[in-house]
Amino acid sequence: MYRYSIAALGLAGSIFLSWRKRRQQRLARINSLMIKSIKQRENEITFHWMEGKGAYKVYREDELIYSGTDQEITDTGLVPGKTYLYTVKKMGPANQLANTIKIQTSTVTKDQNPANVLQNLIVTTIVTHSVISMEWEPIEGVKEYTVYRNGEKIAKVKDCRFIDDTIESDKDYHYSIKAARPLALSEKTMSEEKFAIAGIIGFFKKDTSEKEAVLERFSLTKQIGMVESVLRPREQASDRTEWAIRYTTFLTNKWLKNPNFFSTLRYFEGDGRGFDPEAPNYRTRADILINYDGRGPNVRLVKDVGKTKAYGWIRRFKEEETASAEGIQLKKSNVTNKEASIQLIHSVGNPLVASPAIDYKMHVRLYKNGFYDISGVHDQSPHQEVYLKNNYTSWQPIHQAESKGLEWLSTTMADQFWRVSNFK
Repeated sequence: MYRYSIAALGLAGSIFLSWRKRRQQRLARINSLMIKSIKQRENEITFHWMEGKGAYKVYREDELIYSGTDQEITDTGLVPGKTYLYTVKKMGPANQLANTIKIQTSTVTKDQNPANVLQNLIVTTIVTHSVISMEWEPIEGVKEYTVYRNGEKIAKVKDCRFIDDTIESDKDYHYSIKAARPLALSEKTMSEEKFAIAGIIGFFKKDTSEKEAVLERFSLTKQIGMVESVLRPREQASDRTEWAIRYTTFLTNKWLKNPNFFSTLRYFEGDGRGFDPEAPNYRTRADILINYDGRGPNVRLVKDVGKTKAYGWIRRFKEEETASAEGIQLKKSNVTNKEASIQLIHSVGNPLVASPAIDYKMHVRLYKNGFYDISGVHDQSPHQEVYLKNNYTSWQPIHQAESKGLEWLSTTMADQFWRVSNFK
């Protein structure tokens, strides 16, 4: 069981330095959250309201599940590990609407995924007209989290929660929670041995510190749409929606030295570019295409591998070859007329020399109503970029990570973990 406590959240320090001057206003805004606590279990979610008289109407998705004055309600018969959207309406004395909030949270999953600790982490987000709050389950071994809003650092927290009471209702907000922990605390097997080897590699690589080489990185992002739009009733999802997810790996440099000094293939040609969803140069590319045609999603994978070109000491062309795309695979775990749950697995190496493969895994949950929850884990080399679009939008960045050097392809080096979901 996991418990979300807004009461403790209200007592936490303010995100911004002006907290004391605005204390009364802020407390009033926090009270607009209406929720005292939320308890999640595998098959049910329990809500406790703030003290005070009044009636509530609670909707799960668009279905009314409760109407009354009880201070606690429990929604039962839920699916383990699934995210749910609730709309809570507080009614006034004359049964008029006094306040509306929306809550996104999930049930406890039966089986945790050891490969990516973020995948089934319970994240609770509450949106009101004046406040956005987030709380997440702690990551073992992490002592501090840094919170970013629309790319700007706004807080460091030790508790897994924060409140933003400086929002504007006509803007959308992207919150990213970033953290790191020693590789020795990883869920990976043989982590102590890998911790030591990674530290040695970090010591000898001039632009990488020993500390950097043994730290796993975590990034948890919530993309919240325009607040006034989020709080409005949702429009009916179209029967025909096409989605595309593009995962590309690439080398940003024009030339890269072979880490193996004794090889006659001294240089490899890079892709010479930055982040760009449409760039024609890449190491590998995987497009997941999901088409809801009114009956159920049609899911397919389109994959491609770029050509590897090697050069000698004076950068004279030596040879070229294209690696097999067999290492890029799509697995479907749950595909229905309302949702698609799939996994992309990638392991593609250099076809010209013996070297570690580019490894990553990405898990996608994409619902017909437009909600998505995408998580992944990858080597910290080369550059990696993930984009999403549908037939109404252009490519939107989901995840972008810069390479730390080809040495980071080694299985002894720390990985990067990420997860992105939306609230619209």
